[in-house]
Amino acid sequence: MSERSVTATTTRRELLAAGAGAAAAATRLGSGRARAATGTATAAADGGPPESDSSRIYRLLSAELLVLFTYEHILAGSILPAGARRALSALRDQEHAHVHALKAKLVALGASAPPAPASVAAADVDLARRDVKGRLGQLQGPQDALRLLLAIERVVVGAYFVALTKFEDRRTIRLVMPMMANDAQHEALIGELMYPTDPHKAVPFGLVQGVQ
Repeated sequence: MSERSVTATTTRRELLAAGAGAAAAATRLGSGRARAATGTATAAADGGPPESDSSRIYRLLSAELLVLFTYEHILAGSILPAGARRALSALRDQEHAHVHALKAKLVALGASAPPAPASVAAADVDLARRDVKGRLGQLQGPQDALRLLLAIERVVVGAYFVALTKFEDRRTIRLVMPMMANDAQHEALIGELMYPTDPHKAVPFGLVQGVQ
């Protein structure tokens, strides 16, 4: 779950970006390394290989593909007003960039990318598997759409947070940390669309670790 605080001298976007990076870095340097070592030792004791960076990136990419599909489906319809569509189009473009970068990293590691959801029904199955409330096939209005986007963004932020406790390669960490911060910014912007006159509800916290 999220745990955040907001100061008067820092903008919400700046605080979310800085907070996400700081939380991930602190966890990686502290308890994250202990968890990673424990996981490796457990795998060795069980006779199985330790989890690889490519498998972690594969899971991150799978989550990002679901996020991108969700944005594209919602933006392809008419459920949102024009202002919200313009704001979310920019977020969708950033999700495209995340997907492109993660795919390139997987290729560099000699691995194949996961498939994107093939349909709304497939996406809804994936949303349910990740315990995301709301379904693409059951949206009733703008608030439904925004709530779904906010929920899936929180899930992907959580996926990045967990992955960052385990990555050891610095280049991978430098690739992934800005993506987590960017998705945390998305949370704030969607919150502002949902609660345009209530900043405390729009961005209730300053540090993020997502839904895990």
